Amino acid sequence: MDGQLLDVRISVRSCTIDQSNHPLITKFVSRDYKDGVIVKDIAGIVIKVGEEVTRFKEGDEVIAVLPVNQYFDIKSGICDLPEYFIVHKPSTLSWEVASCCLSDGIKAFDALHYLGRVRSGDSLLLCNAASSFGVLATQLASNWGVKVFLTTSDEETGQMLRTMSLDVERTLIGHQFVMNSVMDETGGLGVSCIVDNGVLPNHQNMEENEWKKPTKHDVLSCLAVSGRWVTMQHDLQLDPPDSEILHLKNASVCHLFPDALVLSCLHQDKLLHIMAAVMEKAAAGILRPHLMSVLPSSEVSPTLFPTMNRIVLKL
Repeated sequence: MDGQLLDVRISVRSCTIDQSNHPLITKFVSRDYKDGVIVKDIAGIVIKVGEEVTRFKEGDEVIAVLPVNQYFDIKSGICDLPEYFIVHKPSTLSWEVASCCLSDGIKAFDALHYLGRVRSGDSLLLCNAASSFGVLATQLASNWGVKVFLTTSDEETGQMLRTMSLDVERTLIGHQFVMNSVMDETGGLGVSCIVDNGVLPNHQNMEENEWKKPTKHDVLSCLAVSGRWVTMQHDLQLDPPDSEILHLKNASVCHLFPDALVLSCLHQDKLLHIMAAVMEKAAAGILRPHLMSVLPSSEVSPTLFPTMNRIVLKL
């Protein structure tokens, strides 16, 4: 920390881990991480601050998001981080819940507010929503007065979502009839915003893939006039007929890659605003991380993934 005037030293009490298997994220991940497991968020107590740090003091309880290119040694339990990645943790939140909400909350705010521009009265189709991100995005959209439709890949995950008492219009199982169902539910108008978790090409054999994801054509067909499609498909290719549908609907497509907010110095103010808003809504009980697994740090292993739960390590 010597010489880093804006750094804050944190004694970490909990952190979340994830898999660095995204083909784009691997370009930035610190080489010190092994086995493809990276730390996403940390929560702890400030034990030292740089000379120019003004927002924090020793003893503050904080929550921070880690850029993927910064390494955190779980065994040491100490992390030095610039103050523009850190916000105060509400005293009413446990370490585990606070760290569990942060990265998925940032992703949800980015998808719905900044990219999807959803507001009260809009309609949202959230594809493959049975994940820690999907649950928080549903809660956030419902809190804003948005009509939410969910899809899941199978009956088991659909039943799991139903047990959470989420405020949704309908949960659709599979994607073979998603277009017909959405158009029926919206009176043929379509939805204002669609957030996917990956899509399949129009020519893909859907029976072989068991309709685990929607096709590009079905997503475009579900969009309302002036709708917004927020995609996590990093290699999405739109054919001329797809672009024509977008053009005729005056619609747009955006790519969701929230790590860009953390890696870029251009949006530090936006990132801090989102982090503070996530903590505020978590403290108010609006964001509740149903899909959370709390483990001791000794159980870190690549075999924990893939999982729909957010893995939280207790240090």
